[in-house]
Amino acid sequence: MESTVYFAGMRGISYENSLLPKIRRMTRILLEGKVEKGDLVAVKLHFGEPGNYAFIRPIMVRQVVEAVKEIGGKPFLTDANTLYRGGRSNAVDHINNAIYNGFSYSSVGAPIIIADGISGSYYREVEVNLKHFQKIRIAGAIFDADVVLALSHVKGHVATGLGGALKNIGMGAAPRSGKQVQHADFRPQYEIEKCIGCRKCIINCPAGAITLVEKKAKFDYEICIGCGECATVCTSGAIRILWNESVERLQEKMVEYAYGIAKQKEPKITYMNFVMDVSPDCDCLPWHDANIVPDVGVLGSDDIVAVDQASMDMINKQIGIPGSALKGNFGEGEDKFKGIREIEWEIQLKYAEELGLGSRKYTIKEI
Repeated sequence: MESTVYFAGMRGISYENSLLPKIRRMTRILLEGKVEKGDLVAVKLHFGEPGNYAFIRPIMVRQVVEAVKEIGGKPFLTDANTLYRGGRSNAVDHINNAIYNGFSYSSVGAPIIIADGISGSYYREVEVNLKHFQKIRIAGAIFDADVVLALSHVKGHVATGLGGALKNIGMGAAPRSGKQVQHADFRPQYEIEKCIGCRKCIINCPAGAITLVEKKAKFDYEICIGCGECATVCTSGAIRILWNESVERLQEKMVEYAYGIAKQKEPKITYMNFVMDVSPDCDCLPWHDANIVPDVGVLGSDDIVAVDQASMDMINKQIGIPGSALKGNFGEGEDKFKGIREIEWEIQLKYAEELGLGSRKYTIKEI
């Protein structure tokens, strides 16, 4: 069965026919019947790492916020803290960075709530009973929201090939420990000389696998459940994060998280993909490389698989931009992200369709 994917192109011959009002109209269409008066609407997006400027533009997010308000919802902007150390690994830095990048209340019209709390430990667990996970963790504010609207900047990614709606929800709506278990079958890699004896890992270990011996943490790996909480709260660098998961397993784990989050929120979840400033890498980098194709527009759907597939199809229809990171596949219809790096990005879409998250078959309906 084909899903409907709405499309708002970049062309505009008048204000009403230009991109900003089309974004507002698309938002209303996607949220029709989902938002009741007073509903708390989580607008899940990526605020961009400090130094990056390819994230979704605040003026466009403003159109979404205004549309949510028009239909009676109470929108808030949200994202979960990052696993790596950068400008968004705790809520204070994260909010300061979001404001620096233009997402202030005065410019966007909605407050910012970091989804997994101050340090990334606010989450809820839900059962999925899938190949890699029996349970997954959802960042608390996203779990608590009445409605979720995922705004995804579509771009390449060094590990998953494609960064679209599946990644924005599967990885982005997971707390720090959820991100860790997606990236690796984790057991803490501990450097005792860096330990400062702060006890944060002990306090946050749900299995009681860590004790303090002579002012240093000590791990009992027989008890350790591999949750990754210790790595997310360690501030001294004594507990290392592992980035050693295979591409296939990483994408499947990410999809299982997206599955759990989507199923927990359905039918009150929907997706908008911004196929603009299509960069070779994630907005998590503290810079932006040149765009690899011309701007396409915005796509929206209740089907997370269809909206990502349609986004990729439209990207691949473009002529690649010379002088960008593309090493090949410049032609119309050629795989642009594989022209950057040989990663099978379709794994995530195939697995998501297999799990029943959506369909790769779709019909475009232009706004």
